[in-house]
Amino acid sequence: MLTKLDYAQVKLETLEEEYTRTMDEATKESKAIPFGQPNIIRRRNIYSGVMRKHEKARKLHEQIEEQKGAIAKLEKVEKVKENNSLLKDMHVIGKSEYANIGAKTSVNNLAYFKDKLEKLIEKNEFNKQENKRNKEVKLRTYGADITKLRKKIAYLEKIEEQSKDQVLSAKSEELLKDGLVQQWDKKPIFFFVKGLRKVAFEVDSNGEFFVSPHYPTKNTSEEKFIEKLLA
Repeated sequence: MLTKLDYAQVKLETLEEEYTRTMDEATKESKAIPFGQPNIIRRRNIYSGVMRKHEKARKLHEQIEEQKGAIAKLEKVEKVKENNSLLKDMHVIGKSEYANIGAKTSVNNLAYFKDKLEKLIEKNEFNKQENKRNKEVKLRTYGADITKLRKKIAYLEKIEEQSKDQVLSAKSEELLKDGLVQQWDKKPIFFFVKGLRKVAFEVDSNGEFFVSPHYPTKNTSEEKFIEKLLA
């Protein structure tokens, strides 16, 4: 099965082949024009075909460079995956090898965050001991980072536990089965409404859907849509 990286490389090869073919056609057409042949006023520009092909080649070259950047980004993502087997959900910001890659706040990354916390605590303790021994050079400590990571883990564990405990009503089950809502696998207490942008339900104690305060409706039209959906 082809990966995104495989598809990106195939696209690059296609662009490069088209670029080469276009440049060859431009060169061939240019050579067919007698050397020093001037344009005649009120007649078609004899160089227009060559110019169009050069312009096409220029745009193809830009696409090739963009595609190379996209491939470099995908290669970077693959390398991060290889070095972090526990990392399941990532966010990627940027379109080249300089893209920033990080871990999403997702229940699928709980094992990754717990492993990171364990290593961070170990490093923090080591640096604290070194700071006691060496008064001149102070190593960085990670108390604030540890606290922040613990809160994130607790938040995700709570979401995971809530999602396991929630039981959907027959009506809610029907909406889910019909594909009118989709459960978010990264934070499974949320069910996004199909057809609306960033509007999601949560589940009450009776298993009924209600609009999440984290992903509310934004206008009257969306409110009416939800009313009809839940009717």
